[in-house]
Amino acid sequence: MSDEGRADPAQWLRAHRTVPDPAVRLLCFPHAGAGPGAYRPWAQDMPPRTELWAPRYPGREDRLAHPFAHSLAELADDIAAAVAAGPGREVPLALFGHSMGAVLAHEVTVRLERTYDLRPVLLAVSAREGPLQVSHAGLHLLDDEDLLARTAGLGIQPQADAYADPELRELLLPALRDDCRLLENHPTVPVEQVRAPVLAFAGRDDRASPRALMESWAKVTTDSFRLLELPGDHFYLFSHTKELLSELMPVVSGEAHA
Repeated sequence: MSDEGRADPAQWLRAHRTVPDPAVRLLCFPHAGAGPGAYRPWAQDMPPRTELWAPRYPGREDRLAHPFAHSLAELADDIAAAVAAGPGREVPLALFGHSMGAVLAHEVTVRLERTYDLRPVLLAVSAREGPLQVSHAGLHLLDDEDLLARTAGLGIQPQADAYADPELRELLLPALRDDCRLLENHPTVPVEQVRAPVLAFAGRDDRASPRALMESWAKVTTDSFRLLELPGDHFYLFSHTKELLSELMPVVSGEAHA
């Protein structure tokens, strides 16, 4: 990615909700196989002075023709540069990442703090084992049927109904496979610490990332750490959105005004 493209917020970020005088901006990172549209429904539930943004990963939605990133580190570099050039400075910024998005949100926070001298007020991570845990290996090398069967068995297959449609499957599966590649090839050590406080969420019935495997997120921050458990499985954020936001947004607002 050229420096010009890397710093283009319009290419890398989508605003789901903007307000004239924002008190905080919430940047939400999608899970594997998903794009920024995953968070569009959240816009109606944001507090009055909260903006909602999401990264635009290449190879999906309206960036379907754009090539996938070579590595998760490269993807984090590009998103961090766009945030620093765009919505990151004027208003307090909080990051939330679900599943693969939790790993990316952490990596982007590291870059914002170290490269751009920009400290987010909160890093919230969801449904992803901490960085010291070993991820599921070899998923991206499986054939289509085995990849879908394996992710379904682990309870981490997004948009499961959509994969039953041959046309939608052809559009969606490459992004899921490549996101598995990014995660599986991403080094877990050394753990990069951030100065932002960390708030972690686990789904009570999540087989892939239960509460116990999320404890090690405490090691990524030099500030405070909290781990909350909510009803639901790996994708509890869609089935129990209001419960999640009722816990997340007061912390976002409180940290923004701290």
